[in-house]
Amino acid sequence: MRIGIDARELTGQPTGVGRVLAGLLEAWPADDEIVLYARQPVPWRFLGGRRRSRIIAGTGMPGALWEQTVLPRQLRRDRAEALFSPAYGMPIAAPCGVVVGMHDCACAATPWEFGWRERKRRQWGARAAARHAKYLLAGSRFSAREIRRWYDVPPERIVAVKYGIGKGFGAVDEATVAHAREHYGLEERSVLFVGAPLGRRNLAALAGAIDEIRVTRPDVRLYRVGPEGSGAGSVAGLRWLGYIPEEDLAAVYAAATVVAYPSTYEGFGFPVLEALACGTPVVASAAGSLPEIFAGKAWLVNDRPEEWIEALETLLDDDDERERRVCEAQPWALSRRWDAAARLVRRLLQNAARSNGASVR
Repeated sequence: MRIGIDARELTGQPTGVGRVLAGLLEAWPADDEIVLYARQPVPWRFLGGRRRSRIIAGTGMPGALWEQTVLPRQLRRDRAEALFSPAYGMPIAAPCGVVVGMHDCACAATPWEFGWRERKRRQWGARAAARHAKYLLAGSRFSAREIRRWYDVPPERIVAVKYGIGKGFGAVDEATVAHAREHYGLEERSVLFVGAPLGRRNLAALAGAIDEIRVTRPDVRLYRVGPEGSGAGSVAGLRWLGYIPEEDLAAVYAAATVVAYPSTYEGFGFPVLEALACGTPVVASAAGSLPEIFAGKAWLVNDRPEEWIEALETLLDDDDERERRVCEAQPWALSRRWDAAARLVRRLLQNAARSNGASVR
């Protein structure tokens, strides 16, 4: 089968959607012809087997316009039988069946996080995908329910799939951890947050809890890894490490004493899974999809300062408790592979191609 994939999320500085697409491609069956469409070069590691990339820049063109005009024309020229569009939207004029990744409904549920133009673009794209895609792919039952809630999509068109852990995440040797700690200036007792500084990620509340903890533990520091954003600008006491290359991220997770993820609306939560795979315990919000996926693995707390302080203080102070939680959670995190998800998405694309009249091999 000739499959087109909108691969823009693999270029630049990949985040959560890039994680999904990279994991699926790592585990994809070898007998499909895959064309990765992007506006910049796709990293070489995604181009093995029967894969090729097609850079169609659309010079000076907004990404949404590229998606709606340039991409469908190229799909038609390449005779793609199906398209996987991993990031919430799709070309309405696609000449083939389409499967869209809709990992949450933040543009509808938390619209205040986005500027006016970005909010409208995201909302329009999500509504169009809800109407026109053959299937919508979600990473949790929570996200599947959100899709039904906000877009009234029939349940048979929504597929919740088990997301996995990337191959680069796992146990890290002590020398590599020590190098990462020195290179990035991480203190011995550190709390780490990984992700964009969105309002729903509740960084200000986390920083407030750390301020309370530092009254009696002045050596504790709070760090953030991820893209720049205005949401963290007013958070005092937070040190931003910037966007860390993929090859260093596992060591940074392992160098932290605790990873904190205070998100109040989340479709999956890759930083939680990645930290657990790297052997670092996690305190996370009991909100969104996080209890569904990480109950019994991360320390889940309600949105109350005293609960955050208790959990963080315990893991910062108690080596035995940290080790106990890591021993329980790390094997589970490492077992979350992408193989079953890749097979399922491939079947969805086959069904989408057949529904569009393609004769699928």
